[in-house]
Amino acid sequence: MKNYTLLVLLIFGICCTTSEKKNPKYALANPNSLSMKFINGLWYNGASFERKTVWLENGILRFSKIKALDTVIDLENRFVIPPFAEAHNHNLESEYGLDKRINAYLENGVFYVKLLSSIKKRIAPLMHNYNKPDGLDVQMAHAPLTGNGGHPIALRKRFLQMGHFRGIFNSLRDIESHGYFIIDSLKQLEDKWENILSFEPDFIKIMLLHSEEYAQRKNDTIYFGKKGLDPGLVKAIVDKSHNSGLRVSVHVATSYDFHVAVKAGVDEVAHLPEIHNGNPITKEDALLAKKKGITVVTTISLVEKNRDRENYRQLVENVRHNLEILKSVDVKLAIGSDMYNDTSVHEFNLLNELNVFSSQELLTMWTENATETIFPYRKIGKLKEGYEASFLVLHKNPIEDISNINQSISLRIKQGVILK
Repeated sequence: MKNYTLLVLLIFGICCTTSEKKNPKYALANPNSLSMKFINGLWYNGASFERKTVWLENGILRFSKIKALDTVIDLENRFVIPPFAEAHNHNLESEYGLDKRINAYLENGVFYVKLLSSIKKRIAPLMHNYNKPDGLDVQMAHAPLTGNGGHPIALRKRFLQMGHFRGIFNSLRDIESHGYFIIDSLKQLEDKWENILSFEPDFIKIMLLHSEEYAQRKNDTIYFGKKGLDPGLVKAIVDKSHNSGLRVSVHVATSYDFHVAVKAGVDEVAHLPEIHNGNPITKEDALLAKKKGITVVTTISLVEKNRDRENYRQLVENVRHNLEILKSVDVKLAIGSDMYNDTSVHEFNLLNELNVFSSQELLTMWTENATETIFPYRKIGKLKEGYEASFLVLHKNPIEDISNINQSISLRIKQGVILK
């Protein structure tokens, strides 16, 4: 494991420095993996399945014969696809039930998780569980940027009162900079930027909530926890993040939040807009998102929190409508749930039930797109020469029948390691 860790540090260090300029893709090798040959497998090429013989060397996929060989595995005409991902969650920073959550991800073929906010003091002692060949790979934003009294300050306060931060923080003031950064002006952005970077975030998370009512909500305590950044600051935050080599993911609630985010050129919209409000997004904003290469994470499972509302069916139909608008202009969509007790499986099943996307589109959203928005510079999410040897073997063809796809998994391999 020491050799693997050193190699990862060397590769990652070199590539991260370069990625800020050119963003090249790299593969993490695993010299401790076996050299394997897979025969009689049907390998997914992004559109269909091809019968191929494939080799694994140092945890990397090879499509030509390698010199040394440890074992041969007969896939018996089964189907090979890239692993799944969870592009939006918050459920891996607490020690409580952690082994169960990690096992649930891996059991369901989900190898990559994006944590849209986390408290570094809480997750740092748990990092030995992550970013290793036989475990989950995670990316973290740590403290999100928000306005005074904005989300997630109320949430942090409630967790503090419930005792979740016992032994870590004694007051809400202690949590600031660890659980959120308050940015209400360009000067505050400038003054706090080095502190933001000191937490070594993998990307920057920002909060937009009902920004069309920013002036109304700004100083009204009734909206505590139900507001976010000044929309006029978003472009400056995006520019500063990009200059620091960091991508930007934005929490949105309304179609206007989406408009602000897209116009500012964020890299990722962390929610489908209007899940709880039921308003349409505009095709113009969708087209601009496509033009700027912005990824939208689905999180439509959140609509189920409104089951008791009289307009629940209308909300579901609006979710469908907004997904159709994004699909019509080919905006990149990634599957993520933002559901603490989910692994993105229920999110996938709910998307499948809406009948907006084909099986191939859903597969792309859950593998390639979700993986790319989590680790944009790694060679993962596809089964190609030189990519990391991470994949799932299925009993059935998911293009013909994608329902309950996770229950069809018979073999899981990550960076050349056969997962138990």
